[in-house]
Amino acid sequence: MRKLIPVILFIFSLHLASAQGVSVSYQISPALLLPGDYAECTMVITNPTSKDVVVSSVTLSGYGVEVAPNGIFSIGKLPPGGSVSLSFSIKAIKVGIYNVVASISTQNGTLRQNIQVVVDDSFPSVTITSPLHKGEVNTLTFYISSPVELKAVRVEPLFNATPQSVYLGDVGSQGAEGTFKLLPTSSTLKFRVSFYNGNNFHQVIRSVDVRMLEARQVAINATLVYRTLYLGDVVDLPVEVANLRGDDILDVKVSVSGLGFNDSREIPKIPSGESKRIVFKFSPSKSGKGEITITTHYSDEFGNEYDQTKRITVKALDSLAVSVTNLNIAREGAETRVSGDVSNNGRSVAYNVYSVLTCNGYRADYFVGNIDPSDFQSFDLPAKCNGSATLAVSWSNEIGETFEIQKEVRIESVLQHVEAGEFPVVVSIAAALVVLAIIGVIVYRYIRK
Repeated sequence: MRKLIPVILFIFSLHLASAQGVSVSYQISPALLLPGDYAECTMVITNPTSKDVVVSSVTLSGYGVEVAPNGIFSIGKLPPGGSVSLSFSIKAIKVGIYNVVASISTQNGTLRQNIQVVVDDSFPSVTITSPLHKGEVNTLTFYISSPVELKAVRVEPLFNATPQSVYLGDVGSQGAEGTFKLLPTSSTLKFRVSFYNGNNFHQVIRSVDVRMLEARQVAINATLVYRTLYLGDVVDLPVEVANLRGDDILDVKVSVSGLGFNDSREIPKIPSGESKRIVFKFSPSKSGKGEITITTHYSDEFGNEYDQTKRITVKALDSLAVSVTNLNIAREGAETRVSGDVSNNGRSVAYNVYSVLTCNGYRADYFVGNIDPSDFQSFDLPAKCNGSATLAVSWSNEIGETFEIQKEVRIESVLQHVEAGEFPVVVSIAAALVVLAIIGVIVYRYIRK
């Protein structure tokens, strides 16, 4: 049927040669019919001779189609070069190629003219050239083609898609294209195409099989340089979210959890083929070997929600990143002092390190400051008290968490009368008094003599 259409359309444009003193030409519109269509046919009878020709009647008959009226009478005399136009309608019944025979009666005899009528139900056609990916919103491009011009063409998807319809206007032999966005659930897509063929309105359903490909994903790339950490230590955890899908992803939420740590960030949108990078400050608060779980939650343009997960194994030691070392209690003259080092064993800065000594209502403070990774700072506190004392060292990490170490220390009792540092002076005074007493005795005995 399709191969015959160009030939048939060409034949329709031909004018017949003169016969019985007249020539006949016709034009049918639309040239190609769908079942149920009405075509308007105009027949022109012309007198090419130099004498008058009387046309008495035209009768019409056809198989497989309906013609109205089937006869036109009392047409009359055509002068030389004169013509008359006659109009009638043809209704298509079913698919096929049919002939309508027009019998033109003149005083010279009867001329028969065949009018070919083509009825086809394969137009318009819908074509999809690109495959679709499962599990993502696809932009579907479709093409509407027709061998004859169609008017007011509108295409509606019979599946969940946006927009709900596409208006293409008039579509000629060059065709026209439109787009829908959809989340495919089947490899067969159905469309309702509405249009006018001439004055005939139609709605046809077209089914198209498409090639389905596996869904592309959202990739999570996460890198943790150090896999063994101290409690309270802070390390960078870069997370890159790459959108490998063919559609944009929206309302992206990236969550990181594990070993007592929880944090999340949000990204409004990641376009197709692009990636976004977030740097988390990871700090374990529970010791042991465990997993960091990185979850990406997002939505597509239709509001469907998805999750992607990646896990990293890490170990947290059962000790804090900051420790107190070289603790010393020493007497300096009449004063006892508590000193030591605060060491940062972690890989991040310890901020606002502060040491406090408390004992029986007594308090001494020493601000150590910030300590870089793998470094230490010293403290020195006076201890003006006796007995049990508490040394507390506190600090903050990069994410604002605070920590404290407490150690119990013993301050020895201070002598009530003579301090250890004063003993040599007392001995010297006593010795001097003994020497003076001996000298006095010797002087006294000498005077008596």
